[in-house]
Amino acid sequence: MLIKKYRLAKKNDFQSVFKTGRKSFNKFFGLRYGLNNLGNSRVAVVVSNKVSKKATVRNKIKRQVRSIIFDFLPKFRQNFDIIINILPSSLNQKYNILQEELLKILKKNNIL
Repeated sequence: MLIKKYRLAKKNDFQSVFKTGRKSFNKFFGLRYGLNNLGNSRVAVVVSNKVSKKATVRNKIKRQVRSIIFDFLPKFRQNFDIIINILPSSLNQKYNILQEELLKILKKNNIL
């Protein structure tokens, strides 16, 4: 579980990332990010009903992605709000494949 100061939770924060932020996609993840005025980066993980109708499946993949984020959070560049959308193709992937792809997209966008 992410500490509260590292979570992106408010509706206004989401809207500002969607309006002014940049976006990037790969085969498993969609990434939206923008700058904030805080001393740390905040992250949100989003899984829609299109990925799976079962909440247990959606929650499992969210837990996996949050675990990856928790491990690499100290390496994140500061002052970013990040929204990670999980795409349906990531549903049946192994943990290490998800980790590799998430790190690739974060490095590609200079967040790591």
